[in-house]
Amino acid sequence: MKKNILFIFTDQQHRDALGCMDNPNVMSPNLDKLAQRGCLFRRCYSNNPVCGPFRGSLMTGQYTSRCGVTGNKSPLPQGTTTFADAFNAAGYQTSWVGKWHLGGNGNQTIPKELRGGFQRFKGYQCYNGFYEDVCFYDEQDREHRYDYHRTDVTTDIAISELEHMSSQDKPFLLMMSYQAPHYPVQPAPEYAEMYAGRKITRRPNCQDVDPYTPTVSPRSPRPVENDPDFQRYGNNLDEYIRLYNAMCTQIDANVGRLLATLDRLGIADNTIIVFTSDHGDMQGSHGLTNKHVPHEESAGIPLIMYIPGLSGGRMTDNLVSGIDMMPTCLELAGLPPVESVDGTSIAGFLRGESASTQDAIFSECGDWCMIVKSGWKLAAKRRGDGLSPMLMTHLDADPYELDNRAEDPACANLRAEMLKELTAWNTDVRGKGA
Repeated sequence: MKKNILFIFTDQQHRDALGCMDNPNVMSPNLDKLAQRGCLFRRCYSNNPVCGPFRGSLMTGQYTSRCGVTGNKSPLPQGTTTFADAFNAAGYQTSWVGKWHLGGNGNQTIPKELRGGFQRFKGYQCYNGFYEDVCFYDEQDREHRYDYHRTDVTTDIAISELEHMSSQDKPFLLMMSYQAPHYPVQPAPEYAEMYAGRKITRRPNCQDVDPYTPTVSPRSPRPVENDPDFQRYGNNLDEYIRLYNAMCTQIDANVGRLLATLDRLGIADNTIIVFTSDHGDMQGSHGLTNKHVPHEESAGIPLIMYIPGLSGGRMTDNLVSGIDMMPTCLELAGLPPVESVDGTSIAGFLRGESASTQDAIFSECGDWCMIVKSGWKLAAKRRGDGLSPMLMTHLDADPYELDNRAEDPACANLRAEMLKELTAWNTDVRGKGA
């Protein structure tokens, strides 16, 4: 019997925003248990730490410079086999639930040609209401409005999809995308209360910054002092982190509901579960907020994979990234690979057939690109005449990236080797010499 796949990912949840990653600030009991049953990857990366571009690379298995999804409004490329296309061809039911953010912004229907091939679709482009204007659009272009927290709505819709698809005589791929814990951090009150006044242990590289970011869809009130979100956490990084972590705990509780549904439906023993995110959140590390940068807090993402029948309780620092998820899910489901993907399956590692995953991972965002290999990271600015190193860190010895060795003479030979490999990759994915 072919295995079902439940693929869950969040928005702007940095890699360490899980209890199982030894974070003293956040509670995630359900995901911690899932990690104990499966495999926790402690060095997974976004191939482009921005919402839409990550989705483009996830759906195609290609780097964003190759697939062309380089901005939040960019649609998926026409004629490229998507995640859903590959499973459709194998006779799977395919369903999408949640934030889409490919081809537009705001409260609007997503035309069929923009849906990446998903047969069933309950989603939205991108907007920031959590209790008001919570609306999803289905595969018939009908709008559905709700008056309770969007995280819980997303789960309820996914549960309905699980109930429907498990009643059919076909395996399924259900991909669901929570918008939480993306700013503005607005957890349900019961989760905010869990963190009220909680002491925050900041990362060693953290600086005190104003974490407030205005929203575009809908636009935040002006002046900034009139924004209820600013009034809750503006100029208060610890409060932002508390509310952010409350949203992570709310997500965790909803993951628990999904796992209980698999048990209730009798399909838990035949369903692969993937949990990840699109990018991280700087939260004051290096004096920065949000994402877009090559630092670990931005480019590092969580990854938990559970495969029924395989031994659990594994943790690894082996490298993996978003483009590897499509080929991995295909192989785990016993389906043929898709030639157009840039990623490589790690199914052999998960089955215990190999001790390694990827030798190197690559990521990019606008005017920079980076390589992570053998415990080192090199990020470089893209310039007209090539690449210029901007960040070089030894992640094994310096996990908080406090020592930038981009100009360190002692690393000159290694830096030249890594820059050569990064330049070759950059030339390949961009189809040009710079």
